[in-house]
Amino acid sequence: MDWSPEEISKERPLLQALANFKYDEYQQFSPGTRFIESLVKWLSQFEHIEERRWAYDFIKDHLIFISNNQITHLVNITYAEKINPVIVDKTATSIGISKYLVRKIAKSTHYKSILRRSLFIGLSDGSRIDQLRRSYTRISNEQVLSTYSISNDKITDMLGELKKSGIKKRFNTVFLIDDFTASGTSYFRKKDNKWGGKIYKFINSIYGHDADIKFSDLIEPSERLDIHIIFYIATEDAVKKLNDNIIAFKTEYPSYNFQFTIGTVQLLEQNIKDNVLKETNFVNSIKKYYDDQINDSHYKMGKHDDPHLGFNECSLPLVLNHNTPNNSLPILWFPEDKKYIGLFPRVTRHKDE
Repeated sequence: MDWSPEEISKERPLLQALANFKYDEYQQFSPGTRFIESLVKWLSQFEHIEERRWAYDFIKDHLIFISNNQITHLVNITYAEKINPVIVDKTATSIGISKYLVRKIAKSTHYKSILRRSLFIGLSDGSRIDQLRRSYTRISNEQVLSTYSISNDKITDMLGELKKSGIKKRFNTVFLIDDFTASGTSYFRKKDNKWGGKIYKFINSIYGHDADIKFSDLIEPSERLDIHIIFYIATEDAVKKLNDNIIAFKTEYPSYNFQFTIGTVQLLEQNIKDNVLKETNFVNSIKKYYDDQINDSHYKMGKHDDPHLGFNECSLPLVLNHNTPNNSLPILWFPEDKKYIGLFPRVTRHKDE
């Protein structure tokens, strides 16, 4: 870095504090490596001193690292912030009182019934659906699913437990839960004139009668289905695209009797991406430190005219403690088997054979 003694005395304590407070927590560092070691290797890849300084300043000024404690907090407040208001509103409408009479509503049998007829489904391992269930004890284990695939035996058990609780009808409200989305592509998309994505598959399993998934057996056919999609963390762009895609899908299939909402506990605003792109020296420099080996079929599902900006060109400076999303700048997450190594190397789940 060619630092002066004064710069060393200033930057060293800061780096150590960042490492101790958060960055050493990253779970994908190789054995024996922590943040300081990774930073040294990462910076040494930049050919010129000014490039290293641009990169270092970018990390100090723009990096967003979300720790395990922070994600846990988001999960723990999800019921109070995003789920309970939905149940309260439905109850208030059902019994014809103001939704602001929260205590009265929460004590009513209607509230208990509406909550019990709600399904909670995790869309990935990151949904922490078990932790969400434990954060509010009035959610029964028999209305929570850790995946959007389900067996016939499980359906029978869930409907049986619902009947035992005194409720004659099936489920009419679904909360689809996941941890993070930056583009929305994996949840609802249209490609080659065909719809796809996790949320599409769930909806199609109910109304399209998908042969592999039997969710239609759980849903009350005589009522409108309310679907509430909740992310612990999401970008503004992803929320907008998901909303637009689902509205377009509903227009194509008007007989599908559902309505939906999209909620986010922690919203990543558009200015995060805008501020990254303003760092023109750094953003332009990382073009030559881009390894196109990551341009597999999954990466190309998003916009990729400028692939050095991340999947779908999201340009995020984001790191999650368990893994770095591919929507972040690739220079931050290149796996260790690539030409360049990321500061927070990513483990990729989806790979071409």
